[in-house]
Amino acid sequence: MSAPTVTKTKTAGLRAKVRKLKRAASSAPAPAPAAASAPAGTAPAAAAAPSASAGLRAKLRRTKRAPAAPAVAAKVKEPNPRLRWVLFNGGAAAAGHLAVWSLAGDPMAGVDLMARMTVSVPQLAAAGLTVGAVYGGWKAGGLLKGLPGVLGMAVRPVGAVLGGLWGQGTAPLVRDVLDTIEPWGTLLSPLLAAGPLAVACWYGLDRRAVAAHLTWPARWVLRIPLATVVVSSLLYTPGALL
Repeated sequence: MSAPTVTKTKTAGLRAKVRKLKRAASSAPAPAPAAASAPAGTAPAAAAAPSASAGLRAKLRRTKRAPAAPAVAAKVKEPNPRLRWVLFNGGAAAAGHLAVWSLAGDPMAGVDLMARMTVSVPQLAAAGLTVGAVYGGWKAGGLLKGLPGVLGMAVRPVGAVLGGLWGQGTAPLVRDVLDTIEPWGTLLSPLLAAGPLAVACWYGLDRRAVAAHLTWPARWVLRIPLATVVVSSLLYTPGALL
């Protein structure tokens, strides 16, 4: 509630009290004759109402004359979180691209790299599947680690090895799938090539920075690789496809 509203409320309350005291004083019975013989220094009960009414009037006048309190400062509008997110990630991507530009001497130097990665998508996908299969075989072997003796100790390494052997032979399967879904295979190949790299940047840098509650400048620096990879996959994909 603002200061002017509080002052108006107090003034209205004081006026109501003054009206009540006036009505009480007018309806009070006349004082008895014996009141005249009351000892000196004691006021009759009926005189209390005018005295209280006068006090309330004085308080009401002081309330009216009191300077109005300064208005409450307007609440500062917080920045738009979407705009802040765009500036944070856009600045990180711009810094990454400026670094690539300064090292390669060409602002579109990533087109050749993206083209080579696009051609190597089956091999890259097979590598990613191999890593995932090794991890899955290790976790699956943990379900059988209660076996007695050497079997319980060897079940996890054996599961990881079997998963890796399966994953490294998936390159022809990935190539056949991409050929089957053409032209989507060609359009999605650059994103499939950049996707694992973006996931690695997020898992190894960005996620750990958030979990460690680092300051925003440190998080911004660690966001540069992820933002650069994501934006590069969008900038260089048309050139790589052409």
